[in-house]
Amino acid sequence: MGRADPVDRQSVGVNVGSALLFGVMVMFGSALLARRLRSASHSRSVSLSPSEAGAVAVQRSPVDLTPTYSEADLEGASPSPPVHQDATPTPDIVADPPEEAAQNASAPSRGSSKAKVQVLGPLRVVVGAEEVSFRRTEGRDLFALLATSRDGESPETVIDRLWPDEGERGIRRLESAIRDINASMRQATGLAAEVKFVLKTGQRRRLAPVYFDVDWWRFEDSYVKSNTAENEADRLSALRQMVTLYQGPLLTDRDDLWCLPLRQAAADQAVNAALRLADLESRNDPYRALDVLTLAVDRIDPYNELLWCQMMTIQSEAGRLPAVRRTFQQMSERLAEIDAQPSRQVRQTYQRLLG
Repeated sequence: MGRADPVDRQSVGVNVGSALLFGVMVMFGSALLARRLRSASHSRSVSLSPSEAGAVAVQRSPVDLTPTYSEADLEGASPSPPVHQDATPTPDIVADPPEEAAQNASAPSRGSSKAKVQVLGPLRVVVGAEEVSFRRTEGRDLFALLATSRDGESPETVIDRLWPDEGERGIRRLESAIRDINASMRQATGLAAEVKFVLKTGQRRRLAPVYFDVDWWRFEDSYVKSNTAENEADRLSALRQMVTLYQGPLLTDRDDLWCLPLRQAAADQAVNAALRLADLESRNDPYRALDVLTLAVDRIDPYNELLWCQMMTIQSEAGRLPAVRRTFQQMSERLAEIDAQPSRQVRQTYQRLLG
């Protein structure tokens, strides 16, 4: 091959040099542009107004649908453990299925009140100042059952307790009852038609806790707190909450067989709470303890000899022997209502207290 022409070599050298210079200029320009963009972005984020910053925070954060409570509502309630998004849900603590997502959009805003549900006493559901009236017997029956079970019940359990031996008709009655509860509550609350007050969680049907404040649920929370509180102040608060919430036998207006074990359990827990509360109160204020016991024999169990004996004991310790005699007489009259009389142990205690 022949030797390259000097002019050609010089031309090639110029072209290579130009290309290198152009590449350096492009890199420098890109770096300068990126720096200006970052600076502009930083300036924009710093200059956001409080309202703009709030808007950005709302857009970037998940919607918070957790209901809030007043201090009175929280008294006696046990805290729930935090739930992380990557945690594996337990069977009865799972996120609502997709078909329930619509109800979350209409969840009560912060500060709005829930429907007040009473089952300790006759069943009552109150929204604002108005009592909810269910249109169908099935709806009221199902609501009473679900209000006594925070975790809900399976369809099989519901049908077995409310409409046993009805087979397919029992399933239809369950579906009709759910529709009645949803329709009655929507009318009372004015919430949208897609809102569901009865949720399906796994294989269970339960009341949506975001819409209901049920006295029995708070009673159960207070019972747990009364047994786990680490200090006397919290224990007193929980016991007072239990005694206050107990307005009468559970679902006293119903004679369903499934109610009876729950009714007895609630009464036993309330009596135990009154006895424990009176014992704690008597250390500082015997008269307040007597008020607790008087309420207990009037509202919880008028035939419970332990309540009457503790009342007489506190009266005796306060030197009120005439009051001891009156209390024994009152107890005897109450027991006579059920064709009973004070037991031998109670009569012995009475004699000992009189000296």
